[in-house]
Amino acid sequence: MLVISGLFVAALAGQDLTLPSSRPALECAEYLTDWRARRNCLRGLLAEAEGGLERSVDLAREDADETDADSAGRFGARPALDAAQTAWIAYRDAECTRRAAAMFLSEDSREEITLDCQISLTRARATELAER
Repeated sequence: MLVISGLFVAALAGQDLTLPSSRPALECAEYLTDWRARRNCLRGLLAEAEGGLERSVDLAREDADETDADSAGRFGARPALDAAQTAWIAYRDAECTRRAAAMFLSEDSREEITLDCQISLTRARATELAER
C-alpha cells in the first residue's frame, strides 16, 4: 500500500494541479435570491471580460501589424486576426445561445446561463490571445 501511495504522489508531482477558476455564476452567488442584482453582477462580469478581451485583441493586432510590416503585408496577419475575431464573437454568441436553449429553464435562468457562458468563453479567448 505504501508503494502504491508513493507512486501516486510521484505521478501527481508531474501534474498541473491548478484548480479551474470558478464559474461566473458562482462569482455572483451573493445575489442568489435577487434576480435583478444577480443579472447585473453577471453583466458587469461580462463587461469586464470583454474589456480584457479588447486589451488582448489590441496586443494581438500590434503583433499582427508588426508581422505585416516585416513581410510587406504579404501574410495578411491583421486582416486574418480581424476575421478570426469577428468569427469568434459569432461563435461565442451562437454557442452560448445553444447551451441555454438546451436547458428547460425559465427565460431568466436561460439569460444567466447565456451570460455565464459568454463570460467564460470571453475570458478563455482573452487568455488564448495573450499567450500567443
